[in-house]
Amino acid sequence: MNLEELKEKQIAQMKRKKCLPKTDIEVVLHLVEEVGEICEAIREKQTRKEFEGEIADILWQLNKICWIHNINLE
Repeated sequence: MNLEELKEKQIAQMKRKKCLPKTDIEVVLHLVEEVGEICEAIREKQTRKEFEGEIADILWQLNKICWIHNINLE
C-alpha cells in the first residue's frame, strides 16, 4: 500500500466514524502533540513497538493535514 492509499483508507474510516477534523489548526495541534510524544519515547527509551506507535500517530496526523489541503504526500 502506498501513502495515498493509506490516506484514503484513513479518511474513509474517519468519515464512517464521523470524526473528520474541523480545521487545519486542530490537526496541527495534534501533530505537535504527537511529535512531543515521540520525543518522550526517545527520552524514556521506550520499546521499539511503543516508538513505532508514535511514528504511526505522526503519520496519521500528517495524512489528515495533507487531506485538508489536497496534498499528495508521495
